[in-house]
Amino acid sequence: MAAFWKRMRRWDFLRVAAWGLGMAMLLMVAAYGFAAVKSGVATGGVVAAIAAASIAGCGLLYAFRLGAGGRAD
Repeated sequence: MAAFWKRMRRWDFLRVAAWGLGMAMLLMVAAYGFAAVKSGVATGGVVAAIAAASIAGCGLLYAFRLGAGGRAD
């Protein structure tokens, strides 16, 4: 257990949170894509999916940017 907590202390909370939220958003967009293929596509839905994908992408880029100043840098 000591090795586990030592590793956990090195992780930056904001990076982990941004990664988790980004992945959750990408999974939601993937689910929308699957539903759109099976049932049909609406213009408003496509715009919303693109916006959600860009927000998720920004979260992932924030989590793994260089020189973030976190505890790991």
